[in-house]
Amino acid sequence: MDKFYAAVAGGFVMLLITPMIHPLSKRIEAISRRIYGIQPVSIHVERNTSIIWAGFPRWIGASVWLPSLPDDAPDDPTDWYSWAQQLGGADAYVTVLKITITSRDISTVVVDPAKVRRERLPLGDPPKGLIATCPAGGAEIDPKRIHVNLAMGTSMWVDPDGGPIRTLSLAMSPGDVEQFYLYAVADAGRFKWHLELPVLIDSKRKVIRIDDDGKSFMTYGMEGFNEHLWHGGNWKRREPS
Repeated sequence: MDKFYAAVAGGFVMLLITPMIHPLSKRIEAISRRIYGIQPVSIHVERNTSIIWAGFPRWIGASVWLPSLPDDAPDDPTDWYSWAQQLGGADAYVTVLKITITSRDISTVVVDPAKVRRERLPLGDPPKGLIATCPAGGAEIDPKRIHVNLAMGTSMWVDPDGGPIRTLSLAMSPGDVEQFYLYAVADAGRFKWHLELPVLIDSKRKVIRIDDDGKSFMTYGMEGFNEHLWHGGNWKRREPS
């Protein structure tokens, strides 16, 4: 019986002191994060399209700018980004990024449209290089995203139909993960660019620089270039419409 009463007494003690200990432990945890520079939220930007579109059907299209036309191309369009980079090429029409937000604590997160920092570069006359395209094999994938217009230097949140929507606002618990996409589009021209993404974490402003591993992104528009389609293991020049 003595053990029973001791257990009951211990339970009552825990009930009494837990409301006092929990806020104190949270306060100590917050101070520890500040001391060691641990952020309540981490943000990762994925550039590799093989990872961005992992698990999706292989009917995703891809277009890249290349200095010259190679003999062959990867069959999987998600591999075209890394393939073009090896050949001295770059994205054409659109650069796609996938952004992952992971919370370590209870946090409120607001992701505003990005500030576009871009420079329009000359193409040459006639334009140098060409566009290589792997046509989409099915329905285009258009998720909710931040849409960046490189020619205009603007960005906005849009829905899958391309219509403007409200800024992303999240209430996150420890371990929560949120992912979204960013499309940077150029119809014409050649753009060297990076972004500054304003994020509000628990009412504290943080600006995330988004670039290509410390370098600027390069995205070409389609206009003015000869375009070659990869289909059935062969190249076919697309005639201007």
